[in-house]
Amino acid sequence: MHVAERWRSESVVASGGSAAPYDYGPTVLAEAGRYRAWWCSQLPGIGPDGDDVLHAESDDLRGDFATAGGASAVPVFNGRPGGFDAMHTCDPSVLKTGDRYYLYYTGAAGDHAHGNAIGVASGPDGLAWRREAAGEPIVTPSAAVRRSNDYGAGQPSALYLDGWFYLMFTDTTAAGAGWNGAGQFVQRARDPAFTDRVQALTQSGFEPVGPDPRIRGRSVVDAFSADWMWVDALQAFAIAHQTAEGTTITFWDRGFTRHPYEPVVLPGPWQEGPGLVRAADGHAPVSEVDFRGTVPIELLRATTANPAPTGIRSTGVGVSEMDELDD
Repeated sequence: MHVAERWRSESVVASGGSAAPYDYGPTVLAEAGRYRAWWCSQLPGIGPDGDDVLHAESDDLRGDFATAGGASAVPVFNGRPGGFDAMHTCDPSVLKTGDRYYLYYTGAAGDHAHGNAIGVASGPDGLAWRREAAGEPIVTPSAAVRRSNDYGAGQPSALYLDGWFYLMFTDTTAAGAGWNGAGQFVQRARDPAFTDRVQALTQSGFEPVGPDPRIRGRSVVDAFSADWMWVDALQAFAIAHQTAEGTTITFWDRGFTRHPYEPVVLPGPWQEGPGLVRAADGHAPVSEVDFRGTVPIELLRATTANPAPTGIRSTGVGVSEMDELDD
């Protein structure tokens, strides 16, 4: 593997403005020559006193994201009183299939670390959202293991591949999580609300979930707040997660049987998880090159703590000569 190019934005590119105490957990879609970003923040006077999802766009990944009216960002989703997500809606992951956008998010009725769960909403434009699944969570904590980290289930990342909706997420109560609750689990279903033929990734491959979520015994990466995409040019899943070196990209083959390529590292400061630049369906953006040429990997990530994660900047790397690893 050869690193052909490495870059990082000189300044913060996405922010809720001076009134926002934090900005983190971005999801990014490349659409029609523009970049659309959604992330977790909090603006005064917007919905309940908790996390909101903000949105902004840019035609340059290294330039400032803003709204059509020139504001830094606009709130597009927040808590719903009386729901499982009454106070907090955070960690957005957005994809589009057909003419519909889907927003997967972490929801909490009160302060975090009290059994978070994952919800889904949909909309026609990525700005106006309607809660799906009757406003109930589509993934809840498995409660298989009691740990001091009682965060629960959250930090989802969704993509669409071969007629399946794939969801990767954190569950600090899962059997396959680490001592500190770290781990990323995978489920897939034929429908975006995860009710049709739901399957979970196990040591033996994908198996029907059934009524017992304790099937979460296999983690695909030891991390919190990861993001992923399917790279058609490599025929592999690429998972972005934070390590001591920066953002590490780990690759899995289609069946999660092996790592087909060496990991790629994007060094630099980080606070909270990264958001890969993806096409609308969660695949890597279409490139004129294939795995024999240069494969661009680009993302947004929070880079400072003040005291919460904030300062979203962009970074990227071009890699080439990605020879497959031996079995």
